[in-house]
Amino acid sequence: MNEPLRFPAGQRVLERIQGFLDRLREAGVSIGLAAGVDLGRALAAVPPLDREAFREACRVTLAKSPTDLETIDRVFDAYWSALGSPPVPPPSGESPLPRGSEQRSPGRTVPPRARPPRDELVRDTSEGRYSPRAPAVGHPLEPLPAVELRRLRAGARRFRRSVATLPGRHWKRSATGPIDLRRTARRGLRTGGEWVELTRRERAPRRADLVVLWDVSGSMREHTSRLFALVHALHRVIRRSRVFAFGHNIEEVSALFQGQPYLRALPEVDARLAGAGGGTQIAYCVGEFRRYWGAILRPTTTVVIVSDGWDLGDPMDLARELERLQREARRVVWVNPYAADRGFVPATAALKAALPFLDLLTSPGNFPQAEGARRAGLAPLAAA
Repeated sequence: MNEPLRFPAGQRVLERIQGFLDRLREAGVSIGLAAGVDLGRALAAVPPLDREAFREACRVTLAKSPTDLETIDRVFDAYWSALGSPPVPPPSGESPLPRGSEQRSPGRTVPPRARPPRDELVRDTSEGRYSPRAPAVGHPLEPLPAVELRRLRAGARRFRRSVATLPGRHWKRSATGPIDLRRTARRGLRTGGEWVELTRRERAPRRADLVVLWDVSGSMREHTSRLFALVHALHRVIRRSRVFAFGHNIEEVSALFQGQPYLRALPEVDARLAGAGGGTQIAYCVGEFRRYWGAILRPTTTVVIVSDGWDLGDPMDLARELERLQREARRVVWVNPYAADRGFVPATAALKAALPFLDLLTSPGNFPQAEGARRAGLAPLAAA
């Protein structure tokens, strides 16, 4: 029988919740920033003294595998039985999390979304919708060798030339641009000084307009150092670039890259990603990007999604979001860390749903050489 329990007087709610989360981490449950925020929002919606409702809120928001469910039940019984009661949700507007655990983002902050139901989290991974390798919290970044850094930066420069859509300093002939007086005068010399034919010109596209959506979920942990170097190289060679990190939620991290050399930006990004991990909701994060930052998308913008394709969400939702993204941007490119592996096929449900809306599917190592890229969609990128 689920009997309400009394909360002992003089005990602070936030301290008890934090102690419970610490116990779960000690027991091996990976709890990141987003999961803690989701738990706080769930607690505000359950009855104040209902033990089983509080237990279910913990299971839904914190568990990432069947093992986590068993651990949460065991730690929950031991911890809250010892204390005597589950916590009372805080008043409206107060977050039931320790100070400093909320998301910080330059500009707008995206409100977190409730985790999927528990049966969604333990779904059969044969569908390719859940990553069983979501490891412990954090993404430790290690400096790459200088040779690999140079290779990634060379690839970023090739990519800039491939997706250039903005006018540069140089001119080229055009049928509709302003009159090229110098060339027209030279042509007139052939006809005795008469300007029989006007020559026109326009700025040659040399600059790129780029948005990077970088997956920092748990399944990407082993690739984070290399992908950070790639994202840093793109931001370095393309002035008009914005970088967004996503997992369970999305936030802009462009300020961590702005004007920062590789070795100086590395520890700052490492500290920012210390709480990242867990599962990925790609469709939700793409939708939130369009909702909060969609105004930065133009017909000249190339969107680069850096992800392995493991997703907790519905593949059809991702397909709809990418279809909208494709209409608002010039190109959509997907960088998958496994795309260069021998025998690679886009087997995850998210990648299968995304393929019709991609202009290019490639890997960091072959970025973006045509011979190493795996192309998809109807409009492949121009040759570099």
